[in-house]
Amino acid sequence: MIFSLFKKDLMKFKKETIIFLGLALIINIFCLYKSYNGWAIESGFAVNMFLFPITFLIPLFSSGSKLIGQEWKDNTVYLTMSLPVSSQKIFLSKFLAVIAQYLISSLSIIIITGIQLLIFFNRIPYTEEIKKIFDIRIFGMGSFLYILSMSILIYLVSIIFLSSLTGKMFKKYSKLVSFGLFFIVLFIGGKVIDFIVESFSFHIHGGEYMNVEVVMEFFKELGLNFMGSSLIFLVLAGIIYFVTCKIYDKKIEI
Repeated sequence: MIFSLFKKDLMKFKKETIIFLGLALIINIFCLYKSYNGWAIESGFAVNMFLFPITFLIPLFSSGSKLIGQEWKDNTVYLTMSLPVSSQKIFLSKFLAVIAQYLISSLSIIIITGIQLLIFFNRIPYTEEIKKIFDIRIFGMGSFLYILSMSILIYLVSIIFLSSLTGKMFKKYSKLVSFGLFFIVLFIGGKVIDFIVESFSFHIHGGEYMNVEVVMEFFKELGLNFMGSSLIFLVLAGIIYFVTCKIYDKKIEI
């Protein structure tokens, strides 16, 4: 049952995903071609630094309208509520759909960027030392940021689900309630995150000569901070998720 719900929710992102990936491929081919005809040779992969954040924004901005609002608009929410499936599974399928959409789009951009990066290295004679540091920066920082971005996405989407669902309880000013609650929960969550981070006193040490060993140590410490921050976002998202399920069970009526 949960797979059927997940598949149904994921298909709601199909159009945006296909359009975005198609445009991303065309833009990359164009920039690669232009890099052989006068443009900076970095443009072949640098363009993806602007495309990657869009893979985060697509599920973020469309999750509320596609996975909550559209169900009320089409009256499919009542059909879903009548099914022998718990609210936890219903919202879990929605979270999985958001994560899957982000993975499909973001990993596609990462693969395209990797291909562009290989082409870039074949065209520019870097020393082995610079290549090694560049690899650490790309794959080390990239991995940490990717995990953190996914946890932030899950956290923000959990707030969107909570605020959108709560807004549906009000016949008047539904959107205003959802909008206001989103920023209230976001503000409270920000205060909680600040308190936890300050309590653990995460710090990054610097000022040393940036040779390969120092860079590796830097990213090791940075990774621990990113992983800790990711865990905080996921815990808060989990709390909001269970609150949303309770509201769905107790306050939303067929």
